[in-house]
Order: sequence, then structure tokens, then C-alpha cells
Amino acid sequence: MPFFSFGQSLEKDTLKVKEHEVSEIQAELDSLLQNNYHLDATALADSVLVLAKETYSNTDLRIILIHKRIAEKFADNGYSNIASQYIQRALAILRSNPTPNYAFIGDMYIYLAQIFRHHQLSNIAINYYEQAMEAYEQAEGREHYFPLVNVYMTLGNFHYEIENFGTASSYYTKASNLISKMDTQYRADMVEILNRIARAQTRTGAYKIAIKNLNRSIQIANKVFGKNSIELANQYESLAEVYLQRGDHQDANEAANKVVKILVGNIGTAERRQTYERKIADTFFYKREYGLSHQWYEKLYADALIANQDFNDFTELTKWYLQIAGKFERVKEDVIALKIYQKILSLNQERFGENNLKAAEVMHLISKCYVRLNDFQQAETYTNKAYAIEWEIGSEKDSTQLAIQNIDMAGLLLMKGDTVEAVKLYHNVEKLEENRESRWKAIAYNNLSMIKFEQKKFTEAYYYSELLLSYYKENYGRDYIKTIGCYLLIGNIIYAQGEQEKAVENYYSKPIRLASHLFRKPNEVSFQANKNLSDYYKNLKKEDLSQRYAAYAREIQVIISSENTN
Repeated sequence: MPFFSFGQSLEKDTLKVKEHEVSEIQAELDSLLQNNYHLDATALADSVLVLAKETYSNTDLRIILIHKRIAEKFADNGYSNIASQYIQRALAILRSNPTPNYAFIGDMYIYLAQIFRHHQLSNIAINYYEQAMEAYEQAEGREHYFPLVNVYMTLGNFHYEIENFGTASSYYTKASNLISKMDTQYRADMVEILNRIARAQTRTGAYKIAIKNLNRSIQIANKVFGKNSIELANQYESLAEVYLQRGDHQDANEAANKVVKILVGNIGTAERRQTYERKIADTFFYKREYGLSHQWYEKLYADALIANQDFNDFTELTKWYLQIAGKFERVKEDVIALKIYQKILSLNQERFGENNLKAAEVMHLISKCYVRLNDFQQAETYTNKAYAIEWEIGSEKDSTQLAIQNIDMAGLLLMKGDTVEAVKLYHNVEKLEENRESRWKAIAYNNLSMIKFEQKKFTEAYYYSELLLSYYKENYGRDYIKTIGCYLLIGNIIYAQGEQEKAVENYYSKPIRLASHLFRKPNEVSFQANKNLSDYYKNLKKEDLSQRYAAYAREIQVIISSENTN
């Protein structure tokens, strides 16, 4: 038993029945039971008890011990029901005493419960644990407090496992209240008891009392095991979990830091420590505590780097940390993503020098972060650095590589509002890709058309949109979704020139028939097309159609405005 030992002062092998020692009789019982002679074993046991009653008075506790010894033999050989009969007889003797020893009665019920628990008859066992509890509660003195705590905990655990958390909590509370009456300051086993109580209380939402019990377990663990013990770390880990469930993120963070500090001071805990750091980082991320999450991912990355020094380990860790940065990007935490990319870049350059291809790759990622943060000057700086490295140590410049660079730089210039220089770069792309069809040239056509449209240079806008349409038709077919999308762009240009009917009948009509979902795309082209169609059908008194496209336009405007705000 975890918290007490049954009848220690009375359990003696010198118990005798007439001229025989009880241990000798037990050996004979073993022999009979091992050969499945349980009827003969029962007859022998009964005869021993008859002799015992002649040897000892009926109130002598040694009579009870002989019953228990016999029951143990039957239980050990699988005869639970017969064993329980002898324990029940002993209980009857105990209860017949004018002044019953309730602590001893509780001990016997505990043993009876253990017999059935061992044979996985938990419902019967629980019944006996409840009777043990009732007996202990009637006992005088404090000697039985620990077995009573054990009973409360056992009943609490049973109800906890079947998710009856209210009943479990009531038993745990009884255990907690009883513990408060005991001198538990230096008892090692109380650390785990208080921890178990707190876990159940947490499941029932009793966070305040759970935290109180965990703080008590922390005090005891600190005194009993020491300030750098794993046992103390376990208690802080449980405390952090309660704070997380209650939503006290700063307190959880403080407790979690204490866990890691202790683990750092213990040899052989690197795997556990890093697993815990990852768990806390992930938990804070999913709770949208992104600042705290970043702190823990950074701690984990630094921890892992110390433990893994060779090239392959560094490469794998960097790959993982890049994925973490991507997580923050997806939730629009670009400031945090930028810090991670800058950390990776710094460590990369420390190891492999200022100029290497991985550094260039990270610089491109940094540039994109700066774009989303509207710092276009820094974005341009990092893009230029990245391409400079690639040209210096990469393959010889070819037209495609130059085209990609021009596309990237033109996009940055547009974001800065430098339309003139952006147009020059798009024209460079046209020249570089002059003798072949490429997606880079298509991007240039698309963006030149949009720029000219914004500048109300409709003839030039139409020219580039036609080139874009021809590219998609030739390379992907007439019904390719981007081919159909070109008709929206051209429709907008024709409509702006005052030829509304031509725009609708010759251009908007095709996506209306073949790809109506294009009118729901959250971009400027779809927005303008919806506005035009709404106005067109309104003039024709077709209110249903007019309202449909007006609604589409409003939806797109909300999305675009939201993205611009963020």
C-alpha cells in the first residue's frame, strides 16, 4: 500500500495454533491450492480457525490476522470469492466487539477491495473502498489519516477516470481537507497527492483551489527534494498547465520558465526540455499569444543549436525555424516572422560567411516581410542584396534570371509609387523574353495594362491586354481560366472608353457564361467589372442584375479595404 502498512505490529510469523506455526499451515495450503484442491484447502483453513479459537480469545486480534493469512493464500491462487469470505468473517468478529477498532476494520476493507481490484472487478472493489472510508471516518486518533487519504484519492481517481469530475472533486477535496490537518511539510508522498488533487480540481474548473494545492506541493518539493529537483519541475509544469487552462498566460509563462530553468540544471534532460519548450510554444501560438509563442520558439531554437552543432543538424533546424516563421506569416504576424528571418540570416552568415545562396534565399523572405509591413525601401535593399549574391556565386546570368529580378524590382517600385521606373523594368522584361513565350512576359503584359488603365491611357492598356490574351490562348487554350479572366480586363478598358454595350456583349459575356465565379474574386479587375455591370443593368432597368453585381462589388471592396488596412 502506498501510504500505510497493514497491521505491522501484529504481523508475526510466530503466530501459532496449538503446536503448529501458521507459516507451516500456509505452506500446506499453498500445495493444495496449486493442485486445484480448493475444497480440501477450505476444509484445512476451517479446521485451523477452529483450533485458533481454542488458542486465542474471540476478541484477540491474532484471530483476525489468521483469517487474513488464509485469505491471502486463496487470493494469491485466484480464489477471490473464497478469500473474501474469510475477510468477511474477520470483519464480523471485529464488528462484534463492544468497542470496534474502526481503523482495523478500515484496513480489512482495504484488503478486501484490493483482492477484487487485482482481479479487475472494480465496481465491487469501489464498494469496499467506500466501506473502508466509512470505517476510517469513525476511527479515533490520527494514525489512520494516511490510509483515509489513500481511500479518498482512490475513490476520486475512480470517478475521475469515468469523467464524473464533480464526485471526483468532492473526494479530492476531502483528501485535501484532511491533509491540511496533518504534519505534511516534509512528506515526499504529499507532493504527488497534492498534484493529483489539483489535476482533478482543474478538470472541474476549480482553478483557484487547484493552484493553492500546487503551490503547497511546490513548497514541499522544494524542501524535500531541493530547488533543482525534477520533482519540483514536475510541480511547476502542472502549475503552468492550470494557468494556461484558466487563461493566465503571463503566470503560465513564468511557471514554464521555472520548469526549463530546473531542467537545464539536470544532466540528461535535453530531450524532455526541448519537447516541453515546443509544447509551450505551440500552446501559446494556438491561444494567439504570439509574442510569448515567439519567445518560446526562439528559446527552443537556441537550445537545439547548442545540443546539435554539426552542419546537417544546423541545416535541419534552420529549415524547421523557417517553417515557424511561415506560421507567423499566415496569421499576419509579419513583425515576428521578420525577427525570425533576421535571426536565421545572422546565424547563417556567422557560420558560412556573408555571401551564400541560403543567405540570399532568406533575404528574399525578409524582403517580402518588409513589403507587407509597407517598408518598401528596406524590401528593395534586401532584394538587391539577394540578387547580388546570386549573381556573384550562382550560375551565369541568363535572360530568365534577369527577367525574374526585373519583375521583383518592378513590383517593389510600384508599391513605392514609382510607376515610371516600374514601367521601364517591365519593358526590359519584354526585351529579355522577346524570342520566347514565358510567364514573366505575361506578368509584364498584365501589369503594364493595369498601369496604363490607371493612367487612363486606354489605347496602350488595350494593346497590352490583347497581348496577354493572345499569350494565354496560344499557350493554355481559349477556355483556360486566366484566358477568360483577360476578358474582364479588356471589358473594363472598352467600358472606360464609353463603349458599354460592346464591353458587355463582346467581353463580359464570356466569363458570365463560362466562369461566373471570376466576378467574386477579390481584386481590382473584378471590382471594376462588377461596378460597370451594375451601372449597365441599372440603365436598362434590370434591377435584379444590377443589385447582384453591386453586391459583388461591395463584398470585394470590403475585402480589399481590409487587406489594405492590415
